Amino acid sequence: MRRYRIKSKFRFTMFLAIVAIIALSSFMGIVGIIDAQGNTVDQYDTVYVTAGESIWSLVDGHVPHDMDKREYVYHVAKYNDIDPGDIKPGDEIKLPIF
Repeated sequence: MRRYRIKSKFRFTMFLAIVAIIALSSFMGIVGIIDAQGNTVDQYDTVYVTAGESIWSLVDGHVPHDMDKREYVYHVAKYNDIDPGDIKPGDEIKLPIF
């Protein structure tokens, strides 16, 4: 059996670093492709907040049958880049249609 000897620790370390980067990049690329979801929404309804309304009352009637209301509120807040408890009368909220 032939034995190998490391002549340069620097070159060996660089080789390991490059192999690790390639392996990690490949893994992240595969996971990213598998986990990719279409989060873009092509259609949405626009509603305006009136006094006394919350995001929960706004989404009534817009929640898809196969989705939990909490999940839909999360999508609405993420799509509009808002905090669900931080809406004011006159705000324009876009409700995605799935």
